[in-house]
Amino acid sequence: MSTRLNKFISVLSLFLVFSPGAFPQEKSSFFEKVKNFVIAPSRSLDPDAVYQPNLLWNVGIIGDLRQARTTQVNDFAITYESAGNAGTDVIMQARMDAELKGSVGKSVGLQVGFGNVTLGWNQQIGRSREYDDRALSFDLLSSGYALQLQYFYLSRPIYFDFSVRNDKGGYERIEDPEFSNPARLRAFIADGFYAFNRRTFAYLAVYKGGKFQRRSAGSFMFGSKLISGTLEWDPEDLMVTWLGGIGRQVTTQVAFGGGVAYNLVALHRQPGGNGLQGLKNLTFNLTAIPMVTLFNQFVTTVYHNPDGSGYVPASKNTMNGNLLVNYVARAGAIYSWDNFSVNLSGSYDSYSYKGVAMSLPFIGEMNEDVKTSGFFERWTVGLGFRVRF
Repeated sequence: MSTRLNKFISVLSLFLVFSPGAFPQEKSSFFEKVKNFVIAPSRSLDPDAVYQPNLLWNVGIIGDLRQARTTQVNDFAITYESAGNAGTDVIMQARMDAELKGSVGKSVGLQVGFGNVTLGWNQQIGRSREYDDRALSFDLLSSGYALQLQYFYLSRPIYFDFSVRNDKGGYERIEDPEFSNPARLRAFIADGFYAFNRRTFAYLAVYKGGKFQRRSAGSFMFGSKLISGTLEWDPEDLMVTWLGGIGRQVTTQVAFGGGVAYNLVALHRQPGGNGLQGLKNLTFNLTAIPMVTLFNQFVTTVYHNPDGSGYVPASKNTMNGNLLVNYVARAGAIYSWDNFSVNLSGSYDSYSYKGVAMSLPFIGEMNEDVKTSGFFERWTVGLGFRVRF
């Protein structure tokens, strides 16, 4: 946990250092700087393009539909002694496929915000207690930049195929084992965005509603992403036997990229003069940011059961993956009237890893090169009702 905390502190520090205008430049006390950073209207925004009332608190009720999936493929060669010819080794190409997937889950949650800062919590509904799906979030959204932190936990059955290559070049499934315990996926995701147009474009207008886009505008965007995910299953389950002792997998990625975001204003009417009474606004957003993964590490924990008393961690195998291109996609719409708003948003997150791992223990002897590739994806669609005061 301390490692993830250090990663979070490092990402937050880098984001604040490289975000122009993150703090007011005039001399003032530390408290005033923090206060202005959290609640003060942005001085760089054009009031004719973005309306920004000095709002403090907002409370929202959120309902989500979401689905997550992770897959992994290992290609390797195994050698074993021929049954019909003692003393003769046979080399066979094998493949292991593992997939953690689930049906579309429903969740409800609560968001509470103060100025540019919002905290959120989501919990699944309508599923068996055997499985779980929950998420925590922290958003720091201002006119030209955003820092979004998410931690989510997912437990689902894991599906596995073990197959070997036949004489015709294809693969034949050996067995399709069943596992009694669900696998657990934990992930921490940190997204940082910076909008180069900080004059007429407000990124948070659609996703939070603290500022209101008065006329359509877009911006080139800089994006960064940190992902740390852990997939593990019960070592006592048969999974570790079929996967050569593997019981825990940790992936860490750091990616940077650039793209575009655009706010399309379909309706805007200024308030009549008494707070936000009379305000009406309908705005749509689309954001797409391709990213290059510069750091891509995959760590496997192998369990052994030497005396039959139970599995214990025995070794770790670290693989530094290849340079890959991933992407972030966001879309949303918000309708605001008076002190209320209804927000519909969708997001898609994905990352993949690929490389050559070291030898893993298995039945027979395994050649050292194990080609490993994996993929994680998650989509979320949320509908929220928010009150500002």
